[in-house]
Amino acid sequence: MMTIPDITLSTERLTIRMPRESDFPAVEAFMKSDRTQFIGGKVPDQFAAWRAFLGNFGHWALRGYGFFTVDETATGQPVGRIGLVNHVMWPEPEIGWHMFDGHEGKGFALEAALRIRDWAWTDLGLGPLISQIHPDNTRSRRLAERMGAVLERETTLLGNACLLYRHPDPRSES
Repeated sequence: MMTIPDITLSTERLTIRMPRESDFPAVEAFMKSDRTQFIGGKVPDQFAAWRAFLGNFGHWALRGYGFFTVDETATGQPVGRIGLVNHVMWPEPEIGWHMFDGHEGKGFALEAALRIRDWAWTDLGLGPLISQIHPDNTRSRRLAERMGAVLERETTLLGNACLLYRHPDPRSES
C-alpha cells in the first residue's frame, strides 16, 4: 500500500497543507476557468476536474511530493495550489503555482513558493528546481524571476512553447 505523507508548512501569513477532498470545489472552479490558459486550458466537465484533482494524490503517493493547498491562515480560505511536480515527460522536478481567482497580487504565491522551494531542497534534496512557463504567461515569469530564477532555455512542453527557468540554490540566498 502506498501512503501519502502528512506535511504542513507555514509562513507568516499562510498555511501550506496537504490537499483534502473539501478543496475540490475551489480546484474545480479554477480548472474550469480561463485562469488555466497557460497550463493546458479549461477542463470540459466536473469529471475531468475530479480526475485531475485525484491525479495530485497519486503524484504524492508515487513521488512523495505534489501540489499543496495554500490557505490564508487568518481566514482559513484556500488561495491557491503550489507545489512540486515531475510527470513522466518532465525533464526534472518543477515548482509550479496556481492561484485562485481573487488571490493574486497579495504576495501569497511568492511567499508559499519560496517556502516550498526551501522545503524541497532541505527535506527532499531536490534542486535546483525548474519552472516551465509559457512565454505569454508574464505573471508567472515575473514570479519566477522574483524568486531568483533565471531563464535557462527555450523549449517545448506538451507541444507548446515553453521557457525553462532555473531556481537558485536557496542556501545561496541566506
